[in-house]
Amino acid sequence: MQNEVLNPNSKFANNRKKISILKVLFSPMFFIILFMLFEVFMIIYFIDYINDTRIHYFVVFLNIVEIFYLVNSKKVKDSFKITWMIVFVLMPGLGAVLYIILEFSNLFNLNRNKLRRIVIQSNKNYDFTYSQNFKLNINNHEFIKNLDNDLIREEFSNEISFFNYFYNNPKIPLYKNTEVKYFDDGKNVFEDIFANIVNAKKFIFIEMFILSDGIIWQEMLKILKEKASQGIEVRIIVDGLNSISFFNRRYCKYLKEYNIDAKIFKPISPLLSNTQNHRDHRKIIVIDNEIAYTGGINIADEYANLYERFGKWKDSGIKVYGAAVESFTIMFLQLWHVLSKTNLLDFDRFLPKFENKSDLISNDHFYVPYTDYPNLSENISLQIYRYMFNSANRYMYIMTPYLVIDEALVDTIEAAAKRGVDIKIIVPRIADKKYVFYVNRSYYRSLTLAGAKVYEYLPGFIHSKVYLQDDIRSVVGTANLDYRSLYLHYENGVYIFGDNSALDDIKDDFINVLNDSKEMTLEEIIKIPAIQRFFGAVLKMFAPLM
Repeated sequence: MQNEVLNPNSKFANNRKKISILKVLFSPMFFIILFMLFEVFMIIYFIDYINDTRIHYFVVFLNIVEIFYLVNSKKVKDSFKITWMIVFVLMPGLGAVLYIILEFSNLFNLNRNKLRRIVIQSNKNYDFTYSQNFKLNINNHEFIKNLDNDLIREEFSNEISFFNYFYNNPKIPLYKNTEVKYFDDGKNVFEDIFANIVNAKKFIFIEMFILSDGIIWQEMLKILKEKASQGIEVRIIVDGLNSISFFNRRYCKYLKEYNIDAKIFKPISPLLSNTQNHRDHRKIIVIDNEIAYTGGINIADEYANLYERFGKWKDSGIKVYGAAVESFTIMFLQLWHVLSKTNLLDFDRFLPKFENKSDLISNDHFYVPYTDYPNLSENISLQIYRYMFNSANRYMYIMTPYLVIDEALVDTIEAAAKRGVDIKIIVPRIADKKYVFYVNRSYYRSLTLAGAKVYEYLPGFIHSKVYLQDDIRSVVGTANLDYRSLYLHYENGVYIFGDNSALDDIKDDFINVLNDSKEMTLEEIIKIPAIQRFFGAVLKMFAPLM
């Protein structure tokens, strides 16, 4: 692909369409919003009614029962319990009704049961060769002694135990015979993606949280149409939030005319439902089960700085080449089959075994692509981050757009800082959501007092989700340090152990971003306007709902 394709002034650039008032008024989303407002009105009317009758006492009793349930429930996280209790106190009737509606909707979450079945059935498609070898070699000191790198050899005993966590619980394999390339800029990621989808021979899978019309999508669509016309299978999954504007069912039908099969994950519904919180936040592109991409980037022009929204957009991505791509193919197909009407599972035909190549084999490089399924897995991203903080001896570096975390993770971070680990967290100075920005800043003081350092990226918005620890471990993926990513969203990432080349690239990127960032010392934190600190403290109580 020519670099000029991603030039906003080139002949490939599309003028952004102006949205007319009539188009908005007659859009499906407009009627959804109207219906939701009607629902809220009816609930409020119902609450006013019961407050004037004897049913009011029943609602008070219901509140007490729900609070008792929350206090004793092991399924509900402590931070969510506190938030819901505040809702109950502030809105005694409405809070009770909302909680029952949202919890009741979970009982009829058929997709969750279907996903559980598909995940269990698809586990047989994973190659657990290396995972089983590690399980056999836990106490094999000769095996560890033969590792190439001194630092890796020192850390390896603990790492075997953590690899066994992946093997025993979420049933996710680790891989050797793999290579990764880290990208510190969204534009570079897209250029590499285009160069490889042009050469696809069998299939192209794309799964995105956001897919917006623009320069990038139009150029990608042109390639996808051409590949589909050649008989290459093209499948696309886009989160239902896109159905609000661009990527709706009508657009899926349009793509079908070009033999491109597209599905929408949980289109926005006017009915109140807890499952509407469970968005598909994953970003996955798989080509022929040989190359996969993930990271922070969605398919939209701002991710390559072709369109300015919040100053300079800083993002990251990673390309995986080799055996570990198998996991990305399986991840995509698991969700694809949940959204399909047929019960036929076609994993086998997309999973030819990767040919072993001697130049990729290393004794001490290991990779674990993983995914989080809310209400199904055990918050794998959270488990990985905790492990990295707890095992850190020298440093832990983080780039994340959001810092909205529960007290347990705050304690984990602060404990690492107090024992001398160099904790550096970079968040944006220019916010995409003001209320989240205020909550971000509400954590600065306690983290700084514990010895951690928080920096704000000055040129614009940092959207990277990158975690680096002790020159030995890293995660590049889609999960932010916030409640939604850690508890509610479908997420994915790559856990990297021992790959010096990739880890060096990630560290260089972090240092470069750090040079464009400002440390929020106690002196700087005191300068934050009082009104921001107040709103941050208030909004923090409702952080689990953000």
